[in-house]
Amino acid sequence: MTIKDDVISERPRTAHSPGTALVKEADITQDRFVLETGPQTTQQALRARSCLVQPQAGDIVAFIADGESSAYVTAVLERPNGAPLTLKLPPGTVIHAEDGALELRADTLAFRARALSLESEQAHLNVEQVVGVGQRASWSFGAVKFTADLMESFAERVLQFSRWSQRMVDGPDQVRARQIDYRAEQTMQLQAQALIASADKLFKADSDQIHLG
Repeated sequence: MTIKDDVISERPRTAHSPGTALVKEADITQDRFVLETGPQTTQQALRARSCLVQPQAGDIVAFIADGESSAYVTAVLERPNGAPLTLKLPPGTVIHAEDGALELRADTLAFRARALSLESEQAHLNVEQVVGVGQRASWSFGAVKFTADLMESFAERVLQFSRWSQRMVDGPDQVRARQIDYRAEQTMQLQAQALIASADKLFKADSDQIHLG
């Protein structure tokens, strides 16, 4: 398919004139702005797709106009007092660093979202302090290894289910509770060099056979 030159020349061409202006009014929800382009001269403008920084009143911006009524803010050039910037991206935006690394650096980094999804083959976390607050957590792992110098856990209620459990403690192991109930369907074994069992009021042993010694 060949496009003839005379067809292209017949298309109406609009002259676009760039310039700089001061943002007098900003409607952030609609991305509409009133620009002061000169003494007592204003221009209505929209935010261009390529302008990722959200303009606000008082900014010095670059814009482009078609010579009629429509204009677009293309960039935020200056903001008074060095106020922070806000990047506004359209829905479905994807940041893609193909065959490379993407690194974010900041003194404080905050993620706020209704739903947060993380998918990776490997994840490494190296922090000095971790604080987690939530209503409910669900974890599913094939194998977990946890190493810590000190671990403290506080919970209103703890439920644990496992097919097989083993715990080894090198040092004192203390359990203090108002009531303790240990039950085994087949065998319960207590073995030690010295075993002491004492009760203030009642000590009861009940079985069909009791062997001592």
